[in-house]
Amino acid sequence: MFRSFLYRLFLVFSLSQATQAAPPAAGDEIYNWSVVPQFSPTVVHRDWTPLLDELQRRTGYRFKLHPASGFDEFERKLYEGVYDFVYANPYQTLLAHRKQGYIPLIRDEQRRLTGILVVRKDSPYQSPQDLDGKTIAFASPNAFAVSLYMRAMLRQKEGIDFTPVWTGTHSNAYRQVLLGRADASGGIYRTLEKELEPARRTLRIIYNLPSTITHAVSSHPRVPEAVRQEVQLTLLDLAQSERGRKLLSAVFLPQPIAADFERDYRPLEQLNLDDYVVLPR
Repeated sequence: MFRSFLYRLFLVFSLSQATQAAPPAAGDEIYNWSVVPQFSPTVVHRDWTPLLDELQRRTGYRFKLHPASGFDEFERKLYEGVYDFVYANPYQTLLAHRKQGYIPLIRDEQRRLTGILVVRKDSPYQSPQDLDGKTIAFASPNAFAVSLYMRAMLRQKEGIDFTPVWTGTHSNAYRQVLLGRADASGGIYRTLEKELEPARRTLRIIYNLPSTITHAVSSHPRVPEAVRQEVQLTLLDLAQSERGRKLLSAVFLPQPIAADFERDYRPLEQLNLDDYVVLPR
């Protein structure tokens, strides 16, 4: 808590210095913001619009949410540097930094990202080896814990072969299993928890990946430093109020802390997942 307090003081000082040096005029520009499509655009709007409205109210800067229709569109625009601000999964954060210099600003302090493999509760499958030669649904090739890391571990560590099916979102992947169109699905705990209770009751987890760092809010380096710092500071300060924590919890940032690329996301290179990445066309 004390370190967090000192960090906020440092940000306030840095922000004041940057603002004195070259103050960007609030309201002159609309910063676009996108979110990795774990859910449908409707759900993304529902969860993120209240947070961005509050961020706009507190900072005076304007933000426009641009939900992507799917992972391919999201990643293509991300790696082309289209987005000013973005909420992306850990490996997308690594690749976006590598390709465009995106700067991680915020991540959640407590939550870890744990990929899971789920089957229907009434299925005979008890372990990954039971899925050898079967069909497994994934949101997309590069959805990190639910697909990229999961596929690598299933092939390299568990030694199984399988047919992947790409579904577009986490929810759609779960639906493939519920409808009997896939034998299993990749997922993560936090998206499974957002499913309706009948769906959760019908699914069973048979495999967990090692936990990793979670998603980050990042900004493109073209965004003025003072704007980046104020967005970061405001997101941190939101956690100090009950209303702010509710807004942050809706987007999986209940305990935000400052993110650091070298400390938090550079170590993902050690997972050697580049061979499993499918770059958007």
